[in-house]
Amino acid sequence: MSTANRTLASDRPAPRGVPRGGRATSSALLRLPLLALPLVGVAVWALLSAFVETREWLLPSPAAVASELWSSRGALWFHARATIGAAALGLMLATALGLVLAAWIAASRIAERAVYPWVIASQAVPLLAVAPIIAIWTSFGVAQILVAFLITVFPIVVTGVDGLRSADPELVRAARSLGAGRGWIWRNVTFPAALPPLFSGLKLAAVFAVTGAVVAEYVGADRGLGYLAEISTAQFDTVLAFAAIVWLGVIGVGFFGLVAVAERLALPHRHHATQPPWRRP
Repeated sequence: MSTANRTLASDRPAPRGVPRGGRATSSALLRLPLLALPLVGVAVWALLSAFVETREWLLPSPAAVASELWSSRGALWFHARATIGAAALGLMLATALGLVLAAWIAASRIAERAVYPWVIASQAVPLLAVAPIIAIWTSFGVAQILVAFLITVFPIVVTGVDGLRSADPELVRAARSLGAGRGWIWRNVTFPAALPPLFSGLKLAAVFAVTGAVVAEYVGADRGLGYLAEISTAQFDTVLAFAAIVWLGVIGVGFFGLVAVAERLALPHRHHATQPPWRRP
């Protein structure tokens, strides 16, 4: 860039509401609301545990939970691996089968009438009613995966069907008029149009997968964070139960974050379009 161009770029007015040279500050300020809620929650929690006369097993302090997270890190990681593995396998299975079902339902009226209602009806049955039966039929590890699959396949199928049907019909007709085949149109028009809503469904499914794995652990398991929280509560070891809950929250956020990263890599233009104007390059 020449000196004149650099001068013109430096003279360009800053976006409205953002002072010159303050883009880094604005970016930091945008992250403050993310930390505000947990900080306020921890502060209220600490005040309650300090000033309200409660027993340690009823409401442990944040410091006690933090100490337990460190002192029991080995046991927590052992149980976390079981929960992460079951949730991840259930999510992957739901993604693979959910995409196939979504493509079939979107392309076939018969499949829409014969299969889609059963996918919807599967969510009307409470997981707590289904999980014990699955645990009886299978082993504990398989039950965790299947319950995680059942709770995650629904948002993937629904958002996949809606996304596959959201392709611009004018664009499809234009591609056909130019001699494009059905396979080319599906790969280059229909499937790319389905990605934004599909990733929204995957984000929901990523969090639901952890929930499904924990529900199965509560029904019957010998390891996992849900199992650890259950036995800790039964033994009035509330500090360890809170530590397990913290781990579950971190795992859920981590699963959601991985899907968000995949979405950003697959749809970089969408990430750019959703940014505020002053953060765009």
